[in-house]
Amino acid sequence: MTSSATDPVLRVEDLRIRLGQRPVVDGLSFAVQPGERVCLIGPSGSGKSLTAGAILGLTPPAARIDGAIRLNGLEVGGVRATRRPAQARAGMVFQNTQAALNPLVSVGVQLREPFRRFQGLYRREAQQAAVALLGRMNLAEPERVMRRSPAELSGGQRQRACLALALACRPSLIVADEPTTALDVLTQAEVLALLRETTGTADTPALLFISHDMAAASRLCERALIIDQGRLVESGRLADIIAAPRHRFSRELVAALGHRERLQAPADPPRRGETPRLRAAG
Repeated sequence: MTSSATDPVLRVEDLRIRLGQRPVVDGLSFAVQPGERVCLIGPSGSGKSLTAGAILGLTPPAARIDGAIRLNGLEVGGVRATRRPAQARAGMVFQNTQAALNPLVSVGVQLREPFRRFQGLYRREAQQAAVALLGRMNLAEPERVMRRSPAELSGGQRQRACLALALACRPSLIVADEPTTALDVLTQAEVLALLRETTGTADTPALLFISHDMAAASRLCERALIIDQGRLVESGRLADIIAAPRHRFSRELVAALGHRERLQAPADPPRRGETPRLRAAG
């Protein structure tokens, strides 16, 4: 049974993940609604990337998963991504863009495939759609980018190509796991702006943004889930958490934003070429 328009695109209930005998995620529950941008924030080792892997069906073989994960109403907990039906797959954008793209195949071949597979376009139409989508990603000379291999692109260019690949599959949800961590500050701002422009509306995918960076999340998301040691320790509107954090780790995150200047959530995305500015907290 698939979900209705009022049901969450993602529901996680009592998720528990073990690596061997070691518990990594312990009783995690949350939901993401259509048109929503939600951040899952936690320190290194908190289980946030394993949670992303469980949602996407990409956990390591040693991981044991218990609990429920429903994408568009379909139970997919413990089911590998390749065995899931199309409506129960999420789009993915990862930190490691070199691993996310096939190094032996041009960007154009990789990007045409979802247009042909999921949208039924012929090769020429798929080529035109792929070029147009790369243009929307603010990639200069998208026709040339289509002919290049991933190794010939910069990290920022590859991340834009990965976002285009995720969008071309027309998912109801995109999971972005630390997508800006390996990028320079200006490229980070541009990628965050693209994520904001292409997700979180009635006509675009919902977004689960996974990060350890409160500043990046503040530019993008309205709601936050804070996890520590595999457990949900705080959740709510991101602006409220920034204004009055309750948990120790939340307070540490907010303190890192600075005493005099704190990002408001959500902040307006910077224009292309504009240096992102912090807003004074008052």
